[in-house]
Amino acid sequence: MKTFYNNLLRASAIFAFGVLLSNCQKGQKGTHLYVSPSGDDSADGSKSHPFATLDRAKSSARTATEQPVTVWLAGGDYHFEKPFELGKEDSGTAQYPIVYRAIEGQSPRLLGGKQLTASSFKPVTDAASLARIAGPAQGKVLSLDLKAHGVTHSKPYPDIFTDAGGIVDLFCNGERMTLSRFPNDGWMTFKSVIHTAGGPQGEGWNDPATFQKVPPGSPGGIFEYREEFHDKHALWKKQLDRGVWFRGYWRVAWENSALRVLDIDDSAHTATFAKPITNGIGNKYNRPKGNGREAYQIINLLEEVDQPGEWCLDFKDQMIYFYPPAALDSSQIILADREAPVVSVNGASHITLRDLTVEFNFGDGIRVNEGEGNMIAGCTVRNVNHYAIVLDGGKNHTAQSNDLHHLGAGGIWLGGGDEAARPRIPAGHQAVNNYIHHFGQIEPVYAAGINCGFTGGGGGGHHPAVGMYVANNVIHDTPHVGVLCGSMDSVFEYNEVYRFCLVSNDMGGFYSYDYGKRNFGNLTYRHNFIHSSPLGDGIYFDHDHPDMKVIGNIVALGSTGTRGTGYLFKQGDMPKDGKSQPFDCVGNIAVDCKFGYEFVSLLPHQGKIENNVAVDCKTPFKWSDIKNGKIVATEDFSTGKNIAYQEHPGFKDAASLDFRLTPDAKLLKDLPGFEAIPVDRIGLHTDEYRKVLPNTAKPTQSGASVVPSGGLGYDILDRQ
Repeated sequence: MKTFYNNLLRASAIFAFGVLLSNCQKGQKGTHLYVSPSGDDSADGSKSHPFATLDRAKSSARTATEQPVTVWLAGGDYHFEKPFELGKEDSGTAQYPIVYRAIEGQSPRLLGGKQLTASSFKPVTDAASLARIAGPAQGKVLSLDLKAHGVTHSKPYPDIFTDAGGIVDLFCNGERMTLSRFPNDGWMTFKSVIHTAGGPQGEGWNDPATFQKVPPGSPGGIFEYREEFHDKHALWKKQLDRGVWFRGYWRVAWENSALRVLDIDDSAHTATFAKPITNGIGNKYNRPKGNGREAYQIINLLEEVDQPGEWCLDFKDQMIYFYPPAALDSSQIILADREAPVVSVNGASHITLRDLTVEFNFGDGIRVNEGEGNMIAGCTVRNVNHYAIVLDGGKNHTAQSNDLHHLGAGGIWLGGGDEAARPRIPAGHQAVNNYIHHFGQIEPVYAAGINCGFTGGGGGGHHPAVGMYVANNVIHDTPHVGVLCGSMDSVFEYNEVYRFCLVSNDMGGFYSYDYGKRNFGNLTYRHNFIHSSPLGDGIYFDHDHPDMKVIGNIVALGSTGTRGTGYLFKQGDMPKDGKSQPFDCVGNIAVDCKFGYEFVSLLPHQGKIENNVAVDCKTPFKWSDIKNGKIVATEDFSTGKNIAYQEHPGFKDAASLDFRLTPDAKLLKDLPGFEAIPVDRIGLHTDEYRKVLPNTAKPTQSGASVVPSGGLGYDILDRQ
């Protein structure tokens, strides 16, 4: 037997060597392996005899030493029952990298979900289920038996959740289908809060003396619903045994969660939640009754599957009920049921993934953990339920020129480096030239286009992200935040961020919230363009801002309502420290903002505040302090000249958001120290991986104030 295995190993080695020789193409250095959905894993991996799977190509690539290896993927769909994982043993070197890339002109798609056939869906025949289907959908809703398809993520939602709640997702013809909801557009709102079930009760929203404690095991809050929604709530009450969940903004516009409903009293017009949430329900500035604008919707009930493209998962029946948007026999139907990423680079180094499409997953698209020098370039990641690309740990990874869109959470997540070391050790990851849009579709708050050192939600949070470089990305269309910032020593420059805060506010194009007790600071924001977001703020330091450098940015929000600050520096921990925090705010432009610049600080200031310009801002510059919980005006503590205009002072075409300065611009004459901002360098550019620029659908200034009807802007009172 031992002789048999020795001969087998020897034969395998000879075969592998033959593969390498056969794939070294004339004029092309290194090893070239080919993969095709129509290939065969028993083939030699040559161009004319490709492998069928990436795992087979990976095995062959391991036998190549001291030479670059390129694995070429033919167009078509590659389905994965488990993640495609590249480990330490799959590494290349800086001199000889391993590259997985598309054959030029072809479009390989790496798909993480289960492909379903039209025959998997059956007409609904059960009388009780048929009776639950709304009139317009009668005869059009189909059912999918989850048990028959071995689905894992079909257990009931937890009582409280902020993401997808742990259930599968459904895609048809490349689009995420809509989980059933009411209303189909917009929101219901409270009539009044009956019982907050926790949190402060008086007018002082942070007054501990009025804080209501809730005994362990108590039910959650109780609210009175509006008369116009009585029939709906009475209908939903019939399904409490199956599980009824409301999703909403229960307290503030930057917290969103789904809560299980314990009881609906259709005589009193009240609903009671199964568990309390932190600080209770009801607008925190209008306790205890709330303000009547707390927004919510019901999700995932068969009764509300009433439009093409809607679906629900019935936990009791273990069925998906689906109203198809098109004939299923000619449609691609994908069920996302796996938490692991589609592609995992775990401990490997010098791997490049290039020109690939990654799609359909319950978790992340591509995740890189540890290792060194890995690159994700020219790829498209879409229709995944968490982040498109995660670069976590290791050093010098790059996400470059990727298109990331229609994402359940965010675009790129950056983490790594050592904050505690002296000097600090950077991770050195780069996110450059990426186009990120239409994200936060499942997690509507704190899911960022790029997250660089921020973990958590409304209470702030932190993960190490030292020495990152974020440049030339275009980010737009999201319910909440553009870029989340934290940690240390990172640079954000030449990025364009717009149409953020489309649903909820108190958020920035760039936003940070962290405390001085954590490692946080020394971040540079330079030559970024933030615009067309009337409910948002531009560059927003919500607590501390030590050693920040805000240089030569343009913010043109088109502000409406009571919010909208171009550049906001809050007071943070300064009262505890007894001193102001050093930062530079130099050579920036704010246009059409409610507040151009807000500086909340103790004197004296440490750093530079000069050569800043405010144009058509209701309050160009605001200098203030917080004393006894109230905002009080202070003297101007700028270090040089800043200037405000009512008319545009020499922009080339402000109506089209072209803020380049003409040679004879009044601004340059009035403010000789102002350095012209290199507008032409902002945003996407062509490179080796992005040969053609996409149509980024930029609005003009005249359209900057258009926000979908779902906007939840409100009067915030905690501007400190």
